[in-house]
Amino acid sequence: MADSVTGVGGRPLTSIKSEQQKGDVAGVRADDKEATVKVEQHNTDRVELSTAAQAELDKAGFDAEKVDRIKQALADGNYPIDARRIAEGFSDIEKLL
Repeated sequence: MADSVTGVGGRPLTSIKSEQQKGDVAGVRADDKEATVKVEQHNTDRVELSTAAQAELDKAGFDAEKVDRIKQALADGNYPIDARRIAEGFSDIEKLL
């Protein structure tokens, strides 16, 4: 059965009980300096790329010199900006939405 407030199934929303102070979690006060929580993290997830994907990544790269030239041209005010081309690019992106 869906919750009438959120429309999501499951337990209804609950509020803080009168005997439970705000900031308390499961009876442990938020300002209790002796309360500690031990969290264990297990890094067992791994992703391995196929040799084809790795080869494509290695090929992709970028031209650092070209990036530096463009940055300098922008800083100097010498980089040509085509407003029409930029607008067409935004139009294409909007069509995807």
